[in-house]
Amino acid sequence: MKKTILSLNCGSSSLKYNVFRINNDLTVTPILNGNAEEIGNPQRSTMTFKINGEKNKYPVPLETHEDAIHEMIKVFRKNGITKESICAVGHRIVHGGPVYTKSTLITEEVKKQIIELFSVAPLHNPQNYIGVEEIEKLLPGVPNVAVFDTAFHGTMGEEAFRYAVPEKWYKEFLVRRYGFHGTSHLYVSKRAAVLLKTPYNEFTCITAHLGNGSSITKVENGKCRDTSMGFTPLAGVIMGTRCGDIDPAIIGHVAAKYASEGMDKYEAFEKTVKMLNKESGLMGIAGTNLMQDIRAKALEGDEQCMKIVDIYCYRIAKFIGEYACTTDNLKAIVFTAGVGENEWFIRQRVLEMLKAFAFEIDNEANRLRGEEVIVGKGRFAGNDVYAMVIPTDEELVIAYDTLAIGYLGEKAPTVYPFEKV
Repeated sequence: MKKTILSLNCGSSSLKYNVFRINNDLTVTPILNGNAEEIGNPQRSTMTFKINGEKNKYPVPLETHEDAIHEMIKVFRKNGITKESICAVGHRIVHGGPVYTKSTLITEEVKKQIIELFSVAPLHNPQNYIGVEEIEKLLPGVPNVAVFDTAFHGTMGEEAFRYAVPEKWYKEFLVRRYGFHGTSHLYVSKRAAVLLKTPYNEFTCITAHLGNGSSITKVENGKCRDTSMGFTPLAGVIMGTRCGDIDPAIIGHVAAKYASEGMDKYEAFEKTVKMLNKESGLMGIAGTNLMQDIRAKALEGDEQCMKIVDIYCYRIAKFIGEYACTTDNLKAIVFTAGVGENEWFIRQRVLEMLKAFAFEIDNEANRLRGEEVIVGKGRFAGNDVYAMVIPTDEELVIAYDTLAIGYLGEKAPTVYPFEKV
């Protein structure tokens, strides 16, 4: 069998995996993908995989991520993918802290840094680390590559990433803006530059990754200069279950209310933070985190749902407007991820709210799904600005970074194949 690359994403209770075949021209082709769900709940956990266009799903008791990875290897074996064919493994690592600003070969030092950031990313880095450890046991000698969600944002200047908090917090507690979804922002900004026939190092755009988690990023001359998420993925725009930006004093106020009802003070604080992460955002104001349901009701005449759509879209438009006013030569606003790619009405409302751009929306193009497409054109600060939809492909970025760092080394191409027209 030809050599393959494995990409792995260990979530809090899930495992996503993709296998890519390495072609003779050093491109990669996806051959199998899948995911394990409800890890830690063996009565409900399942394994799903797709190969040759056929999707398979079956129940399997998965107590731990280690169980899920072992089951994944069984899936490979049953489908003719041998352990010997895997020449490198790429791991999505959510938080790389201030140290790692690009994908990196995993060493003991890198693992130590991932562990040190457990307290900063407690829902993700511990699971990411388990994936690394288990693969090292199952595939000894195979290079492992860390692809950090935070890496793309490592080019932000201090004016963007520093918070106005005590110096001790910044230097000792590492409190600053990091940003997330970096792999997605990198991919769609590079594809937008290709479609608009502009060299990436001369390309300026604003990317809107809108899904259950959402973030807006300013990319200036091919470098991230600002992003809406902060120290954690809780900050920024309204999300599926996360609140986005709020007054920090709200946390103390609400926790004190719960404590006054008899709850332990620490438990009250924990409950408040959990609710901001799991029960806020669209879930908090609409009772569901599914934008397609809210949008459908809004278009059917539900006034409350239309208000919620406008609250959601206004926050997005506000970030885009702020970033547009602090950059030169803006070329594009790029929508991506579940909501950004699939919800035409959300794109329309955001563009309508960006009044200074006077966007002319191509309604037919805006209703297409699953395609790279220009959906509108406006002007800002004397420049034409294109509104675009580009489906993201984070797994492809992970695969190419892993191929380059873990397998090809100095022979690796200097640009991603998807940067070519």
